[in-house]
Amino acid sequence: MKFCDKCGALMLPTKKDDKRVLKCRECGEEKPIEKDGYKVKYHVKHSPKEKIIIIEEEDVKKEKMSGDERRERRKAILEHYQDDN
Repeated sequence: MKFCDKCGALMLPTKKDDKRVLKCRECGEEKPIEKDGYKVKYHVKHSPKEKIIIIEEEDVKKEKMSGDERRERRKAILEHYQDDN
């Protein structure tokens, strides 16, 4: 990894006129690459906790939930996540 001498931001490898250079993400300063051993990789790993859960009930209550109902709902959600693992 290389950092910009002017602003200290991370410099990323890019192509300019068919040559590989390091370019600052913030100020745009460029430096020639000394070695051609740079690779840019993007890997995103999602956990089971990032899933969206929709809980529907037949009778929708308009009043606030009691503490017991809230605990039961949280328990059901946690059991759902544990079953996925």
